[in-house]
Amino acid sequence: MLRSISSNCRYAAGQQECVKRLLSVSRTLEQQNLAQLLDSTPTRTDDDWLKAKPYSEVPGPTTLRVLSYFLPGGKLYNTNLIQMNRRMREMYGDIYRFPGMMGKADVIFTYNPQDFEVTYRSEGVWPIRIGLESFTYYRKVHRPDIFGGIGGLVSEQGKSWADIRNKVNPVMMKVQNVRQNLPQIDRIAKEFIDKLETLRDLQTNTLSADFHDQLKMWAFESISFVALNTRMGLLTDQPDPNAALLAQHMTDFFNESFKYDVQPSIWPYYKTPGFKKFLQTYDHITEITTNYIEAAMKRFKLEKNEENKCVLEQLLTLNKQVAVVMAMDMLMAGIDTTSSAFVTILYHLSRNPAKQAKLQEELKGILTDPSEPLTAENTKNMPYLRACIKEGLRITSITPGNFRITPRDLVLSGYRVPRGTGVLMGVLELSNSDEYFPQSEQFMPERWLKQDATTENQACPEARSRNPFVYLPFGFGPRTCIGKRIAELEMETLLARLLRRYHVTWLGEKPLQYESTIILSPHGDIRFKFEPID
Repeated sequence: MLRSISSNCRYAAGQQECVKRLLSVSRTLEQQNLAQLLDSTPTRTDDDWLKAKPYSEVPGPTTLRVLSYFLPGGKLYNTNLIQMNRRMREMYGDIYRFPGMMGKADVIFTYNPQDFEVTYRSEGVWPIRIGLESFTYYRKVHRPDIFGGIGGLVSEQGKSWADIRNKVNPVMMKVQNVRQNLPQIDRIAKEFIDKLETLRDLQTNTLSADFHDQLKMWAFESISFVALNTRMGLLTDQPDPNAALLAQHMTDFFNESFKYDVQPSIWPYYKTPGFKKFLQTYDHITEITTNYIEAAMKRFKLEKNEENKCVLEQLLTLNKQVAVVMAMDMLMAGIDTTSSAFVTILYHLSRNPAKQAKLQEELKGILTDPSEPLTAENTKNMPYLRACIKEGLRITSITPGNFRITPRDLVLSGYRVPRGTGVLMGVLELSNSDEYFPQSEQFMPERWLKQDATTENQACPEARSRNPFVYLPFGFGPRTCIGKRIAELEMETLLARLLRRYHVTWLGEKPLQYESTIILSPHGDIRFKFEPID
């Protein structure tokens, strides 16, 4: 889930170089010798390549022009990445080249789904996707004593990445492994609803606390149980003190990672006092996480459970260092992403009462009594709920695009693109285009339903894009988000609980706004009204 290279660069004076940092190939790849990951065959000489236009003819600004765009008064001054993408596309078309700077590679921006397919189909078994540079430095250089040279799925490339991914795929991507967490995830969702009740004004049906902040606590409690097999008590009045500290360190991580991994920084050349403090944040997260894992290991040893082992126990059977890395990655990636996606989905349902009512009818059939548990059996058939999640992620995905570095020479939109070039595929823009999704501005979960005469819901699959590469909220191929199934389980469970209990109305004066640090995150006036159904 941390695959984004997006940011909300507030390009005030002195910050215009943020784009250089954002859109250049990471030094992490240089350190791992990018050349070794690229196809070593000779340059293509086939007809498609020879007939394509030279790379030098790809539209795009010069380096000096780019810099002028981000100066005060420039066309892209004070824009975030989404706004920048939109304006650059207006100026240069559906494919353009963003020039590399300071010795870095160029990045090709494309809004052509055929290019998406060519890029993905050519990535091979070891896709190259840049991660967080500080992440890799901390684990592989600063603290090899803890991680043993393992960078994790976010940062590793090539065979080292594949070795980890192949080990954890059976644990993280197997439906049965993830869904065995449903009873506890459901219990956490119930506790969240109970807490909302204590915060709800009985006269106005509004909350006395920030809903998004509360939602982050739910997401943290949920992913902590999966990653650490531990209940943190974050939804109670007496949370585990270490859990509260870990939550604060996670917040610091997101804020500081934007500063050191996205904005321009000299830390790769000189370790500033601020960066050293950032490394201490990593240390705190590592120490607390490791302590929780050590405690869980003692429990597992006493319980001697040979069947239905939890995710953490299965990871520990592979390798303790892999388990620590994966647990930390789940915690870092599973809080803001899941809570932000949930706010987006709830917002669209709150603005579309007819769709919300249709979902509530489905939920009444699943939960006749709102207090009964969600089970593997009664959650098998929730097509409209799952369609609502898909539709919310279509309109606003967690990131504006998917990124790859081309391992071999490609022809994109009729241009030659040499191996080693970055390619950003603008899925968010296309998912909100009538060309690919008819009536794209409408929240229409029916797009995702299958035509079925036995269901009461009217399906509308013709309103869905016929190109499968336009809608990819969790990525594609071998580097598909490893936490996909966990995030879906958490969102499905809470959405079922929340909308079986309340009718939700949006109270914000404006449409939901977003900022982009590492991910796209709702911000500003986020207010809902929660009216009990029964």
